[in-house]
Amino acid sequence: GDSSTDTEKEEDEEEEEEEEEEDEKAQKDLTYAIVPTINIQDERFVDLSESPAFICLNELHAMGKIPGTRMAELKAKYTLLHDTVMSTQESEVQLLQNAKNFTEQIQQQQFHLQQADSFPDAFSTEVSKMREQLLKYQNEYNAVKEREYHNQYRLNSLREEKDLMLKEFEKIPKPGEMEKKMRILRDSTEELRKEIMQKKLEIKNLREDLTFKQKQLVKEQKDLEELLQHQVVLKDEVVYHQTVPVQIVKEIEKMARRKVEMEKINIILELEVKELNDSLKKVENKISAVIEEKEDVMKEVEGKRTLLEIKEREYNQLVKLLELTRENEATSLSEKLVIFMCSSKF
Repeated sequence: GDSSTDTEKEEDEEEEEEEEEEDEKAQKDLTYAIVPTINIQDERFVDLSESPAFICLNELHAMGKIPGTRMAELKAKYTLLHDTVMSTQESEVQLLQNAKNFTEQIQQQQFHLQQADSFPDAFSTEVSKMREQLLKYQNEYNAVKEREYHNQYRLNSLREEKDLMLKEFEKIPKPGEMEKKMRILRDSTEELRKEIMQKKLEIKNLREDLTFKQKQLVKEQKDLEELLQHQVVLKDEVVYHQTVPVQIVKEIEKMARRKVEMEKINIILELEVKELNDSLKKVENKISAVIEEKEDVMKEVEGKRTLLEIKEREYNQLVKLLELTRENEATSLSEKLVIFMCSSKF
C-alpha cells in the first residue's frame, strides 16, 4: 500500500512539473509573441516645410551661405529620403499589424489550451492570476523596450540627417573659391562663345560654298544635257547624211551650178552698179549746179526784197505826204468857205 502511495505521489509530482514546464513554455511564447502598441510619428502627415532640415536650409540661403540652386538640390534629396522613410514606415506598420493579429490568435489559442488543462478551476486558481499579472508586466516591459528602440532609431536617423547636412554644408564652396570658379566658368564660357562664333562662321562659309557648288553643278548638268541633246542631233544628222549620200552629191552639184550662175549675175550687177554710180555722179553734178543756181536766185531775190522794202518805205512816205496835203487843202477850203460865208452876210 505504501509503495502504491509513493508511486502516485511521484506521478503527481511529475505531472505538476510537466504542467509547470508547459506554463513556462507558454509564458515564453506569449512574451515574445505579444507586440505592444507604440505611438510612432506618422511621416505621411509631416509638413516638410516645417521640418528642421528645411528650416536650416532656408536660414543658410537667407544668410547667403548657399545659393538657391544648391538649396533646391538639397531639399530634393531630403524629400527623396523622406519618401524612403515613409515607405519603410508603412512596411513596418504593416508588419506590426500582422504581428499583432498573429499575437491575438496565439493568445486565443493559449487561452483555450489553459482552459483545457485547468478545467474547471482555471480562472479561480492563484497560479492563473499570478500568470496573468506576470504576462501583463512582461508586456509592459516589452512595450517600454519597443519605445526605447524606436526612440533610439529616431535619434540615429536624426544624427544621420545631421551628419548628412554637415557633409553637404562642407561641400559648399567658400566665397573665394566661388569667385575663382565663377571666373574660370566665365573664361570657359567666353572661349566657348568665341568657338561657337567661329563654328557659325565656318558653317556659313561652308553653306555658301555648298550653294555655289550646287549652282555650279546645276549649270554643269544643264550644259551636259545640252551637249547630250546636241550629240543626239549630230547623230541624227550623221545617220541622215549616211542614208542619203547621192542626194548630198546632187545638192552639191546644184549648188555649184547655182554658184556659177550667181557669179554671172554678180558680174552683170557690178556693171549695172557701175553705170548707176556714173549716173549718180551726173545727177549729183546737176544737183550741185541747181543748188548754185538756187543760191544765186536767192541772192537776187534778197536784193530785190531789199529794194522792195525801200520802195515800200518811199510809198508810205508819199502816202503820208498826200494825206497831209489833203488835210491842208481841206483846211484851206474850209477857211475859204468860212470867209466866203462871212463876206456874203455882210
